[in-house]
Amino acid sequence: MGLHFCLVALARHSPGRRMTDHFWVAAGTLLLCFHVAATPASAQAPAAADTNPAPVEATAQAAAHGSADIPARADADQQYIQEIVRRAQVADVAQRYKEALARHSKAIEQLAERSGKSDLAVLSVHRLESLQRHWLLYERALTQTRGELARSTNAKSEDVADLAKRRAVWQATGQTAGLAPALLERVDELIAMIDDAEKQTAVPLSKLLDLGRAGSALATEVQQGIAALSAKIDDQDRRLVSMDTPPLWLALGDTEAIDPVSIGLSRSLEIERAFASGYDAANVRWLPALAAGALLLLPAMVWLRYRARLLVAAGQATEPSMRALSRPWAAWLLLVLIGTVVYDIQGPIFRQQAVMLLAWIPVLVLVQRRVLARVGPWAYFSAVFYLLNTMASLLLGDQLLYRGVLLVLNLLMLLTLAWRMLRARRGATDEADEADEAATAPVQALTFLGWVACVVLFVSAGSNILGNISLATMLTGALLDSSYAALALYAGSTVLVALFQVLIPRSTLARIAGRHSGSLIPLAARLARTLMVLAWLIYALQSFRVYRPLSALLVTVLTHEFQLGLLSVSLGNIAAFAAAIWAAFWLARTIRLLLAEDLLPALALPRGVGDSISTLTYYSIIFLGLLAALAMAGFQVGQLAIVFGALGVGIGFGLQDVVKNFVAGLILMFERPIRLGDVVDVAGMSGKVRDIGMRATIITTFDGAEVVVPNGMLLADKLVNWTLNSSSRRIHVDISTGYGVSPQQTIELLEGIARGIDGIALSPAPEAILTGLTPGALQFSVRAWTAPHAYWVGVRSELAVRIRDGLSEAGIEVPLPQREMHVRSVPGAALPAAVPGTVAPVQGSLGAELPNT
Repeated sequence: MGLHFCLVALARHSPGRRMTDHFWVAAGTLLLCFHVAATPASAQAPAAADTNPAPVEATAQAAAHGSADIPARADADQQYIQEIVRRAQVADVAQRYKEALARHSKAIEQLAERSGKSDLAVLSVHRLESLQRHWLLYERALTQTRGELARSTNAKSEDVADLAKRRAVWQATGQTAGLAPALLERVDELIAMIDDAEKQTAVPLSKLLDLGRAGSALATEVQQGIAALSAKIDDQDRRLVSMDTPPLWLALGDTEAIDPVSIGLSRSLEIERAFASGYDAANVRWLPALAAGALLLLPAMVWLRYRARLLVAAGQATEPSMRALSRPWAAWLLLVLIGTVVYDIQGPIFRQQAVMLLAWIPVLVLVQRRVLARVGPWAYFSAVFYLLNTMASLLLGDQLLYRGVLLVLNLLMLLTLAWRMLRARRGATDEADEADEAATAPVQALTFLGWVACVVLFVSAGSNILGNISLATMLTGALLDSSYAALALYAGSTVLVALFQVLIPRSTLARIAGRHSGSLIPLAARLARTLMVLAWLIYALQSFRVYRPLSALLVTVLTHEFQLGLLSVSLGNIAAFAAAIWAAFWLARTIRLLLAEDLLPALALPRGVGDSISTLTYYSIIFLGLLAALAMAGFQVGQLAIVFGALGVGIGFGLQDVVKNFVAGLILMFERPIRLGDVVDVAGMSGKVRDIGMRATIITTFDGAEVVVPNGMLLADKLVNWTLNSSSRRIHVDISTGYGVSPQQTIELLEGIARGIDGIALSPAPEAILTGLTPGALQFSVRAWTAPHAYWVGVRSELAVRIRDGLSEAGIEVPLPQREMHVRSVPGAALPAAVPGTVAPVQGSLGAELPNT
């Protein structure tokens, strides 16, 4: 129980410091507590009784087992103790960690010796970065070993703590009054077993703690090595804006020189060779898989060339897009070298440079001829320049020799590039009238980059002459690296595009993406080009040694916090919030479009279910995106609870209608009383449902008006849905005939006319009924159901026209309406004209009856 208190104290100790830094100190204190708790009770009894009653109080506070539970509890604890003893007696795991730490210690000692030499100043920044990567490699390996060691130590510590807890319980049980002698003997036996198990567990735990302290010391040494290399690299970057060597005309008079082979070349090769050996040893498990993948890729490329020819013959692909697969050996070599670069992404830089130089051959083979025509001989000479610059970087031991080689290299590059730019300028003038604006835009961009490269080479040569050798070295290497990376990315993209078109042809893409396949391909192409440009831009910034300061400045700006009262806001949080909101809406729209128009219509779902699923998915993604945006903005769960509480108060006062409409929208989504395309009558208007949102529904009237109806009104008011269960609709036409025709004959005629109209359903069959007997006419009504999805207004019009023509052909007269007119008074002068054969009466009062004729 005392050990339990030690654990609590350790957990609360130094909360502001890193747990990994204090783990071993805490574990050592834990071991000390274990030794104190494991001391026999007989040896501690007098002292405990007189000076330190705390353990007795802790034992008394432990919950004792009841007398009836002692046998079962004892058997269970005995099995548990035996399991702990068995784990402690297993082959010592500490030996494995000891050997691993010994290997790390030896490797770190050798690396520290290479990093501590005073001749690092003669190395290029690439060699220093390789040395720094070597330290980072050991840091990752040591971190993994320390993590496994910490887990093993935690397991042993938990066993010790659990044993101490169980011993306290059994000690409290043994002090219970009235225990039977047999039970008391069983309790003493369990306590003795626990003491023995603690002693056997203490030895491996002590070894693990010692190894943990050794691992912490190695980690500190590694951190110091990384910091020292970072300082040297930062010093190299600062030398870019200062004169670090005498001017070239003064350096020519200095006869002192350092042997480049013994200093620069040997040190560089030593660093790269040691790093390559350690890097391959750390990733040895990946090498067989990479080799097998490279071997299997070659026959796959041959098969892909055959399939590409079939697609071109079938018209599903164009021959220029498949040109990269027409040379399977070059495409295979380029993909293998790209995989090697990815494998060495954190590996030796010199090996990466060698791989990139080898990749120049497949790059020149795969790049399209029109691109090579634009670039000119620079595409071929740059490989030679790249090799010369890589070899020259090994000659930094002799500054004068290196500066001379670098100056000659700069002048050759400048002359080659300037000659090509002048020729391209004359050719562009001749072709300007023939090419359109879209075709000349890439040419203009390439021309601009070419002149920028000429300026860079001129500055590099001038820096070399004036004495800033660091700037000259960086500009030359960065220009070659960035230009090569642009061609390599272009060639790699052509291979990947060809692979995508072969593996997923247009027919397959049309089945997957549906009618959106035509727009998805250009979208994917634009996205790929954007990512390729961004990748090249990042690589170019790293080559020109401006990526680190720019990224550091950007991080500083984005993490700067502004205090607005109790609210702390940073530009990074605001940018992350805006980006998350934009991504959520874009993703929600895209998924909703795919679900509503491509995926869900292909499933056998009831009408309207697909619309509900796509709409609910849309709002769910937006809601999750909003939560993610708030989390990125720095809001905590407690702060969100306050916001939602304030929102609840707002709902209680002024947002009842909004919440009501929102809840009504959810009900409409799940119950689906209306669906998209339904014809409804609501709020005194008729129209077709165009969109169902969470707050309102848009209805298009038959006059073309767009009416926004709140969802709460759709549930509260009477809603007539003409197409809820069926799109059929009953129509009727009322007609009148004279008494001279048999009603049965008229009914049969009307039913026959209705059955012969296209758009009227045969089941239920149309019917004609006699609805009334009026003076002078028989009233009939023709009732029929339209066929599904028929335009009922047009069907009803056609039915009325057919009935009129059918009655006319059958000789059935439609009586005209008759009306009786009672004349109360007519002026005397108008009577003879109005009633022939009458005599005009004497004028009388208004309303006098007319004489009979």
